[in-house]
Amino acid sequence: MNLRQQIIHERVEALAQALKVDSDAAFMLLAFSLVTGKSVHTFDPSDMVDGGQDKQMDIIAMEEDGQGADVFILQTKNTTSFSSNALIQLHNGLRWLFQRSRKELETLSNKGLRDKILEYRGVLSNYGPSNIRIYIRFVTNGQTKDISDEFRQELASVRTDYDNDTFENFSIEALGCDELNELSKIQERQVRRVDADIRVRYDANNPSLIKYYSQDLKGLVCSVPAAEIARLVNDNPDGAVFDLNIRKFLGMRGNVNQDILNTCTNIELSYEFWFLNNGITMVCDHFDPVTDPDNPHVKLHNLQIVNGCQTATTLALAQASGILASDVRVLTRIYETTELDLVNRIVLTTNNQNKISGRDLRANDPIQMDMEEGFKIYGYLYERKPRQFDDFRIDISRLLQMKQ
Repeated sequence: MNLRQQIIHERVEALAQALKVDSDAAFMLLAFSLVTGKSVHTFDPSDMVDGGQDKQMDIIAMEEDGQGADVFILQTKNTTSFSSNALIQLHNGLRWLFQRSRKELETLSNKGLRDKILEYRGVLSNYGPSNIRIYIRFVTNGQTKDISDEFRQELASVRTDYDNDTFENFSIEALGCDELNELSKIQERQVRRVDADIRVRYDANNPSLIKYYSQDLKGLVCSVPAAEIARLVNDNPDGAVFDLNIRKFLGMRGNVNQDILNTCTNIELSYEFWFLNNGITMVCDHFDPVTDPDNPHVKLHNLQIVNGCQTATTLALAQASGILASDVRVLTRIYETTELDLVNRIVLTTNNQNKISGRDLRANDPIQMDMEEGFKIYGYLYERKPRQFDDFRIDISRLLQMKQ
């Protein structure tokens, strides 16, 4: 059992003990919770059709929203493998759900399954198939990378039969320990979700809000009053807004955060903050810019500050101390996505850069530039930037390097 399998196993055992059910039932409830995003305590026992003649469908749960319905069909097995025979039987069970006549349904000895199929048919009749979203999940504690070719072929066969634009959405997926752990992370993020309305600078005559769209991705670049960033942090003292940030606040002992504090509190320098600071990067499930000239703001749902923890926290400390200058603005980038993999890549790339030394920071100092010109007079090359002369043929004996 690998680490991720062990994590799921421990969660199942803890749930079994808490709910006083066996491990198989606990695994089923955990799978239901992670797939639907709901608490195990909201599970309706009538949604469970497990038993004789269950057609390899353990749960059929429906949620209506007044315009359509989500239909969740789960087959769960508290094992570390994926059974092709079980999937073949599930495929047959879907024929009973979608295609068999009412007269044939009467022959089912599993009353719970029969009632659920009839309930589904009623929902289908109310909304029409184009407003029905079907989610079928075959869940074990195995690893999906190890599933057999036969299992993959049967998955493809189910998709061929039903993913044909009949429904608004139809998906069938195998979920194992890797996927369950990822869903668990998403669920934890939802529990600590932060929603906020953040005021922004908006001028209809200037491009003060930049929206960018690429395929299914959305981005927004804007300028936010520092007081809004500070309020967001101070309103969430548990640090939930930084859950996806790779670093926590490093304190005021370092020069960088001290410089941020000095700039945002000095009324003679505060207007420069937007130009001097790298800004803040946020991700969220959804953003909605409101360009009301009297109250321009961005509505953010389930937001995270993934880059800029030092800046945001320093601004929050300045605000709490009553010394934050009123004209400080922060360059802010906002990305909309619910894909955890993309969120992780945004976190990585926005926090990843080549190491910059103290020498690098002084490379464009006027004194260094004067030294470079001065040494040229005497036939020497002064390297004030790393690898500055790599593209030139030079006499190494005439090369001088700036000290660290």
